[in-house]
Amino acid sequence: MTIAERPRQEQAHAALAGRLRRWRDARGWNQQDLADRAGVARSTLSKIENGLLSPTFEVLLKLARGFGVELSDLVQSETPALSGRMVVERASAGREDISYPNNRLWPLAATLKGRPFQSALVEFTQTDLAAFGPWNSHATDDLLMVLSGQLAFHSEGYETAVLTPGDTVHFDGNMPHACLSAGPQPCRCLYVWAEK
Repeated sequence: MTIAERPRQEQAHAALAGRLRRWRDARGWNQQDLADRAGVARSTLSKIENGLLSPTFEVLLKLARGFGVELSDLVQSETPALSGRMVVERASAGREDISYPNNRLWPLAATLKGRPFQSALVEFTQTDLAAFGPWNSHATDDLLMVLSGQLAFHSEGYETAVLTPGDTVHFDGNMPHACLSAGPQPCRCLYVWAEK
C-alpha cells in the first residue's frame, strides 16, 4: 500500500478539527485571527477544520505555536468530560490551606480531574481596603457564596456590596475586584470558578 492509499484516520481528524474550533471560540478568535497567529493561510485552516485537508507536521507545529501551547497539547486526546466519578471530603479530614496576604484558600476535590469548574473554601481576612494592595483580576467566571461572617465585595464600576450568610455574588473575574471581611471575624465563602 502506498502512502497515498493509506486510509485517513477520520476520528482523529474530526477530533482535531473540533478542538481547533473550540479553542478558537474560547479565545474569541475567528479563522483569520488564528491563521495570522500561526502563520498559515486561512484557507488551509478552513480545510483542516472542515475535514478536507490533513495537516502536515509543520502546519501542526505552527497551529500549536499560534495557540501558545505544546504540540502534544494540540494533538493528544482531551480529558473526557466528568462522568460517573465523585469525591467525598469530610470536614474533619483537616484540609491543607494555601495562604495569601488577604485570604486563605482550601481547594475542594483537587484530585477530581476533567471538570469544567473548580471550587474551594476561601476565608477573607483583610478588613482594610487601603491595605489590600492591587485588586484581583483573572480570566474566570466566578461565584462566591457567603457561609459565615460578612463579605465586602468591592469591584470596578459597582458600589460596594456587603453580603451575609446565604448571599451570593456572580461576577466576571476579569473585572478588578477586592474581597474583604466586613465584620470582626474572617468571612468564609464557597468559591466556584470556571476558566474562560
